[in-house]
Amino acid sequence: MDLNMVLLTTFFSGWLIFIALFGCGMCVKVTVPQDPVMQQRGLSVELPCHYKTSVEKNFMLEWKFAPGSASPDNEKQILYFTNNALYKPGSQSERLSLLQDPPTLGDASIRLADVRASDAGTYICQVNNPPDFDGTGAGLIQFTVLMPPSSPLCKGTTSVSVGSDAHLTCSSSEGVPSPIYSWTRLDPKTPLPLSNMVQNEQTGNLLLTNLSLEFSGTYQCVASNEYGQHSCQLSLQVSGISRAGAIVGAIIGVFLALLLLGAIVLYFVRCRKQKKKKPQSIYSGNEIREDATAPGISEASLQRRDSQSESHLLENISSRPASASTTKSQLNHFLV
Repeated sequence: MDLNMVLLTTFFSGWLIFIALFGCGMCVKVTVPQDPVMQQRGLSVELPCHYKTSVEKNFMLEWKFAPGSASPDNEKQILYFTNNALYKPGSQSERLSLLQDPPTLGDASIRLADVRASDAGTYICQVNNPPDFDGTGAGLIQFTVLMPPSSPLCKGTTSVSVGSDAHLTCSSSEGVPSPIYSWTRLDPKTPLPLSNMVQNEQTGNLLLTNLSLEFSGTYQCVASNEYGQHSCQLSLQVSGISRAGAIVGAIIGVFLALLLLGAIVLYFVRCRKQKKKKPQSIYSGNEIREDATAPGISEASLQRRDSQSESHLLENISSRPASASTTKSQLNHFLV
């Protein structure tokens, strides 16, 4: 290796050592916790943030907040320090403070009092110190608010028949960590068979299968985590008629109704046939009697006809050669 090569290698080695030792003198380095920060609702929490830079008159500290699961790009400014003045424009201003005021000695941590569920989300600590632009000037902190479950809501089937299934649900709108749900029946005297109960502790669902009368009663759901618990109740009534029995009963009822209807129809048909066969003893308007007067002949005409017949008979009798006494006797007999 010649002399020029040795000198060149020595120069680059010295330059790398200089950068390693003094190159960060113009950098900003912010350090925040890598793990999420957690605190129970109602208490105070500290969000640590430390930095390294040479603080100058242009030094500026800024805290931003993105609520819930919102993207950090949607953050809003909640605190900033510049020109030795502190500003807190966010809604958390009355509960927000600096651990070190002014924050010019490398500690930019903040304290948030009376933690609420709405405080959960992403907090961003950012340090600007021109002309120190290089390096990591910002750090992100995930903050989780721990709280007991809210009062759960019990819903589901309340009235079923023997042999049917029932589906009950239980859920809380709040609770961190996620609550565990447990269903029990408030009647320890008659424990229910586990084979007929299927429950999910994560979702709060309870399935009761092939119900019998013993399943009637009040069921309680308890939602719990390490910070507290709440419960709700639901009453279930199992009737004594099974679904299959109800179907069979309905079929039998329809069959009996049809049978009764058929019997009524048959009765009326038989009555009508018997009425046609029975002799009519009562005179009807369409019958012709032997002593009835022919149409168009009046009673006066009949009387004149009878009188003429009687006169004709007397003439015939008087013309016969019989004695007068015999004729009179026969005439008297006839008139009588």
